[in-house]
Amino acid sequence: LPRAEESSGIEVTVRFVDILSKKGYEDCLSTLQARGVAFRIHPVLVIGNNVYQGNTAIEGNLLPELEYYAESGKWRPRQSEEEAAPSVEPAGESAIQSLAFIPVVLAGLVDGINPCAFATMLFFLSWLVLRGGGKKRLLVTGLSFIAGVFVSYFLTGLGLSSLFRLGSGLSLLRSLVRWGFGGLALLFALVSFVDAVRCARGRAATMSLQLPDTLKKLVHRVIRAAPSGERPLSPLVLLAFFATGVIVSLLELACTGQVYFPTIAFMAQSAPGALVPLFWLILYNTAFILPLLAILAITVFGAGIEAPRAFFMRHLAAAKVLMGCFFLALSALIVF
Repeated sequence: LPRAEESSGIEVTVRFVDILSKKGYEDCLSTLQARGVAFRIHPVLVIGNNVYQGNTAIEGNLLPELEYYAESGKWRPRQSEEEAAPSVEPAGESAIQSLAFIPVVLAGLVDGINPCAFATMLFFLSWLVLRGGGKKRLLVTGLSFIAGVFVSYFLTGLGLSSLFRLGSGLSLLRSLVRWGFGGLALLFALVSFVDAVRCARGRAATMSLQLPDTLKKLVHRVIRAAPSGERPLSPLVLLAFFATGVIVSLLELACTGQVYFPTIAFMAQSAPGALVPLFWLILYNTAFILPLLAILAITVFGAGIEAPRAFFMRHLAAAKVLMGCFFLALSALIVF
């Protein structure tokens, strides 16, 4: 607002309404209803003949409104809904946002090779192999487990993304997301590099960014509680493996959330609309399960469980370095 006032030479008096309060929300609805406009997203700017909803629409139309008033002495004519809500970022910024899905996909892949997720998948497949039942059973139950992981992760991300967008109009929360998660990603980067050194020295058990022993044991108990190889495949058995994936993924959030939560904060900052983060969440979680699907495919159709386990142990330090580099990049993206 101060920049728009300075550019237009118009001094503006603003009435601020907290629409997260009951009275403010009712005031917003009644004001928009009187103008024949449906409430879609906050923040909402009512100025002259027009209503603008969402940060992008407000930032793109505030200065033109004031400039029009400065030139003509009257308010800008009523804008159609399409005219009132275009994306009006500068070309460079728009181009950056159009490529913003790339860090999201990379984040999903990095999270997929996170030692927490990787080790749990290896344990799950080892348990299935030991229980027997053949390759078909291994493939179908593995896919059911991974589907449970995907759905659980997606719904968790959807809830957090909605929460971040809900507070996108509050400057305090925006600052908290920006600096809080930016700083957190930077901290995770430093710890990841320290963990890489520990792994290179053969002290992988002392890594900091891993599930606590209590949660590891709980995850293993949940996996062991899944149906044995003696029970025939049925919708109920597949549902049990799906539920196992859901529960395990929720328990693993204590570790895998180190990548997921800052990435969701980046999504909320980069795309104010509702559909773009939804699409990005699908991309992220698809990328997240790709390494898990690769382990499953190698186990079922290739070299068995020992090959991916040996590969995982050989490249644990490299995975930690990759995670550290990713956290550094993510911290910069969130802050800048």
